[in-house]
Amino acid sequence: MDTPSVKAKITWINDDPAGAKKAAATITIANAFQVHGIGIVEGPKGLFISMPQRQTKDKSFLEVAHPVTAEMRQAINDSVFSAYSQTLAMSNQYKSNFQKDSGAAENSPSEKSPTSNELPFEVSSEDPEEDELSAEDESSVPIMGQMA
Repeated sequence: MDTPSVKAKITWINDDPAGAKKAAATITIANAFQVHGIGIVEGPKGLFISMPQRQTKDKSFLEVAHPVTAEMRQAINDSVFSAYSQTLAMSNQYKSNFQKDSGAAENSPSEKSPTSNELPFEVSSEDPEEDELSAEDESSVPIMGQMA
């Protein structure tokens, strides 16, 4: 059985470098199933992926969704960490540009001001050309709770 494609999107980054939770992500599996609330956490052995959890009555935590096979876990890890590193690189580039621009006169326009089109939208484990086609298809699909 082939491992389905996995796309990851970083939805939040922690501004506090001392915080254990570094970021949050959403994944889309096979352009058909999304999992929200995936955490990127710094542990004693480095970064790891934390799947969404719920707390039980006895105060323990259970994962709400998780990969069943090692191959799927690896595909999720690869996609999420790739999206995270790309988002951090973009963030560092914007911080660098901002610091350069803040040294210039306040009323002169920035040469490289970031736009939403320049930010990485998502990272996929499959062919990039196919991703562009599927992104067009996704825009017509209503999200749960939205009126069509």
